[in-house]
Amino acid sequence: MVIFKKQASPCRFQKLYHLPAAEKIKPVIGNMPLILVGGVRTLEEMEKALSDRKADFLSMSRPFIREPFLAKRMKQGKAKEAACISCNKCFAAVFNELPLRCYVDGLP
Repeated sequence: MVIFKKQASPCRFQKLYHLPAAEKIKPVIGNMPLILVGGVRTLEEMEKALSDRKADFLSMSRPFIREPFLAKRMKQGKAKEAACISCNKCFAAVFNELPLRCYVDGLP
């Protein structure tokens, strides 16, 4: 399980880490929708990116692994931020043939 040592430690998480690239790309792609991915975690950031027209859609992966009903909870006003801390243990587990789920509380 060598990959655990490389992938399981917390990453240096930055919010909206692809937003600067999106800001450069969006004006030159015309009417083609832009999907922003990377570090999307809070409802406030999501709403701002969309209302400022920095992106047309948002994409998340790890937050939905930890909280499959996150979008529903946000819509109901029960959550304003994803609980995912981007520790990458979910992906490290997959590379080691473990089920895809959040392992923030520890790996088997």
